[in-house]
Amino acid sequence: MTEIINQIFALDLKLKKDNYDGSNRYLDRIYHEFEIMGYKIVNPIGQKYRNEMTDVEANILGDLTKSSIITKVLKPTIYHTENHQTKLLQKGIVIVE
Repeated sequence: MTEIINQIFALDLKLKKDNYDGSNRYLDRIYHEFEIMGYKIVNPIGQKYRNEMTDVEANILGDLTKSSIITKVLKPTIYHTENHQTKLLQKGIVIVE
């Protein structure tokens, strides 16, 4: 399932980059269905990056400072909840500047 989520996420990023707004409603429905099935997909773009973050793997461009932020997300962080237990399925892969 993580591979399907990654492909949908990549498609979403591509469509947003190309300013194609016609697919937003359809992609929102797909993301909603993932949520119903217990998946939480986190796009950490724009967040401040800290070394203590355990749910992302970062490629750091330049020097790491207190104001370094996540500028690009290659793969989202994916959690799955089942029987009231949440498990990290995939660490996000990000670029930090």
